[in-house]
Order: sequence, then C-alpha cells, then structure tokens
Amino acid sequence: MIGEIALLIKGLDTAIGLVKAGLDRKKDIEGMASEIHGFFESKQAVEAKISELKKGKDKYQGSALEEAIAISEESRKIKEMMLTIGKAYSLAGKSPEWQRIQRNAANIQKERDFQLSKSNRKKIIQDRKDAEFYVVLKYIFGVMLILIGIGGLVFVVAMNSNV
Repeated sequence: MIGEIALLIKGLDTAIGLVKAGLDRKKDIEGMASEIHGFFESKQAVEAKISELKKGKDKYQGSALEEAIAISEESRKIKEMMLTIGKAYSLAGKSPEWQRIQRNAANIQKERDFQLSKSNRKKIIQDRKDAEFYVVLKYIFGVMLILIGIGGLVFVVAMNSNV
C-alpha cells in the first residue's frame, strides 16, 4: 500500500514538473495537451487513492499523522497546479475557455456523482431483496422442520398407543 501511494505521488510530482517546465519555457498552453493530460490522470489516481484511504477501504500502513500530512500535501500541490494551469490559460488570453472547461468539468462530475448514487441505490435495493428472500427461505425451512417434527411426534404417539 505504501509503495502504491508512493508511486502515485511520484507520478503526480513528475506530471506537475512537466507542466511547470513547459510553462516556464513559455510553451503554448494548447501545445502542452499531453503534459496537462498526464497531470490530470495522475491527479485523478492520487485523489482516488486518497478517497479510498479516507473511506477506510485501503489500509494505510504508516502512522495516522503521516497519512494526514501526505493527504494534505498532495491536495495542496493539486490546488496549486490547478491555479497555475488557470493562470496559463489567462495569460494566453483564453480565460473564457478555462471558465467553460471548469463549468463542463463540474457538470461532468455532477453527472458521475448522480450515476454513482443511482447505481448505489440499485445495489442497496437488490441487497434488501436478497435479504428478504433469505428470510422467507429460512421461515419456509423452519416451518418444514416444525411439520416434520410434529409428524414424527404423531407417528411415535400413534405407534405407542397401538401396543
């Protein structure tokens, strides 16, 4: 686990370095599409791992303080890089395009969140149906055992009364 998050953080740091180097060389923002794409891929991977850590799905092997520092540091780096990319769009005279990109991203994220909650809702409903099925199955099995027990008792009483 430590190795996995370390690799993700290293990948994010590398992507940030590539974007910063391109911007420092005054490279056109549109010409840096691959570097920016690499940053966003690394950002998504790190954010997903942080989300897993926060939800407790993936157990971190270090101390809680170390985990909190790593999460805080990576979140800060991501925010700074987002501001840097936004400034690069502004300097290139493409502020409206950057605003449109951010609005589209917000809409896409909202739709993803809705689809996720919709699929989670379906899973919860299916789990409830499965649980209800097993409860009914247990009741049927219990009633059958009771009937078999009563039948056996009647048989034993009937056999003893004929003697």
